[in-house]
Amino acid sequence: DALTITTGVIHKRSRMNPKAIRAEEMFGETDKVSGEWVDGIFATMWSKYNDRNRKDIHWIICDGPVDALWIENLNTVLDDN
Repeated sequence: DALTITTGVIHKRSRMNPKAIRAEEMFGETDKVSGEWVDGIFATMWSKYNDRNRKDIHWIICDGPVDALWIENLNTVLDDN
């Protein structure tokens, strides 16, 4: 991997296709029965890989057709955090 070689830091990748799941599954939603928040796939990945104690750098790659709705949702999620 070129980034690992040039920087000396291990770079890893996780790939997901945002169009393969509902927006609620991607970012999270409120459970209709309990009323509790359930993190979505992207939010879970973000929490897992955004740990400053990690020795590697992890890239989350949203691989799929660009959709204005999920891009807007992603911007909203990242702006709030």
